[in-house]
Parts: sequence; C-alpha cells; structure tokens
Amino acid sequence: MIQPNDVNKIENEDWEEFKKRAVQDELYYSGPGDLLDDAAGRSKFCRLNESGMFRKPDPLYPGYNIYVFNNQGEGMVIKRRSRVDPALMEDVEFNAEGQEISRSYEPA
Repeated sequence: MIQPNDVNKIENEDWEEFKKRAVQDELYYSGPGDLLDDAAGRSKFCRLNESGMFRKPDPLYPGYNIYVFNNQGEGMVIKRRSRVDPALMEDVEFNAEGQEISRSYEPA
C-alpha cells in the first residue's frame, strides 16, 4: 500500500503514473506527519498538482474535511477545523516552497 510520504520519493516524470496508482489511497492528508505537514512535501504537492481544490477527511475531526486550494507552482491555502477552537476554520497560506505566509481564522 502506498504511504502518504511516498510522494516525496517520486521523480517528476513518473508523477502521472504514481497518481493513477495512488487514487484509492489517502495520499494528500492522513494525519500528523504526512505530505502536507512539512515544507518539502507542500512544495512538491504545489508544483506537481494542477491548480484546483483538493478535499480529504480530517482524521482529527470525523465528519469534517481538510481543503487544499492549490495554485500550481505559485502556492496553496490549507483550510481545516481549528485545533484550538473547533468553531473556527483555520486558513494557512503557503508559498511555492511550502513556507507559511499567513494564517487567518473564520467561522466554521
């Protein structure tokens, strides 16, 4: 079974084939320590995935989703239920290198 961080081991030219095999797996977010939790993983996700919205179940809040708004090669915003106050959504913006630019909150 493909593990979330296996994506960091894939060469750019093999990305499309890898995505076909990984479709049924929790590739983009499966909890702490996965692809979106470090700058290198976020950078690769941003560069290799087309611009658009990705959605995965939030393992820490069953029934809720984590949303990734990707702008290919430019940056991304990750929206998820706040870990501090579940009544809020946390919006974290990252640049193309996966570094945090800003953090904001909005009602859930």
